Amino acid sequence: MAIAATLMAGGMVWGAGQAASAAVSANVPAEVSPADQAALLSDTNAIRQTEGAPPITWDAALASGSQAWADNPASHADGLAHDDSFNNGAENMSSVGPSQAVSQWAGEKAAYDAAGPNWNTDDPSYRNWGHYWNMVQKNYTKMGCGATAGVTVCRYA
Repeated sequence: MAIAATLMAGGMVWGAGQAASAAVSANVPAEVSPADQAALLSDTNAIRQTEGAPPITWDAALASGSQAWADNPASHADGLAHDDSFNNGAENMSSVGPSQAVSQWAGEKAAYDAAGPNWNTDDPSYRNWGHYWNMVQKNYTKMGCGATAGVTVCRYA
């Protein structure tokens, strides 16, 4: 709920370019712990609630795919790179650990609000609010995340 309060108070805005170019942190855990899974899901659902989106559930298959991509050196060898083979939903990536990733993406709310109500994901400004957009899409019903040193990956479907 702290994230929702930060959103209401006008939290910091992170664009995709900022997240993607952020320095890789050596303090990111090697995988998402059960406690982090619960927090990622709870925080995401709190944000979804602010947008009138229904809650989503944790999905082991999405988490497994996210972990596999986080473990793949191609995901973070030269900055962060999305998995081009994942096309059944949306993928958020961050160079911060799982305990910070949702709040980083939630920081894009102000740019998201400024872009609406006709959000155009083909517009270059999408880079400023796309992570937030992915988290609050009403058609997504599940999520799963993975992490390794230097990258957190969450997928939504």
